Amino acid sequence: MDLIQVGATWLHLLATVALLGFYGILGIVVVPVLERGRPAAEAAEVVRGLEARALPAIVASLVVFFVTGVWLLLTDDRYGGLGNLGSTWATVFLVKHAVILGMVGVGAWIDLLAVRGPVSAEPAGQLRRLRRAAAVMTILGALVLLLTAAGQAS
Repeated sequence: MDLIQVGATWLHLLATVALLGFYGILGIVVVPVLERGRPAAEAAEVVRGLEARALPAIVASLVVFFVTGVWLLLTDDRYGGLGNLGSTWATVFLVKHAVILGMVGVGAWIDLLAVRGPVSAEPAGQLRRLRRAAAVMTILGALVLLLTAAGQAS
């Protein structure tokens, strides 16, 4: 058993769970509860504070996810190099990485909506967009996990 591989896999999965867990809880639990229980402007401010406070953990998770992902890819015997799509495994992982790029874009959009952007003149609409973006992030994350499982099975 290669302990470096085990450690890299564990850290990769931990970072994945942290990212997907945050966005899933944000979109499925936090924003809907705030929308129902507080005025929209106040709820938007709470989400802004939550996102700002979570940002260091999100960035740290992304860094761990990226570094361990690259390590796991480069040390996998099935990896034939960039652009080598000669196997099902390579094709599945190429699609997976495209979905991950989409997730990074959605995450940047969430950050813009919740933290960096101006407080919207219509906070209820801003919260709806944030909830939808977090739901998209959760769906994309589930797709990444499915593609990972499919790639490992191939």
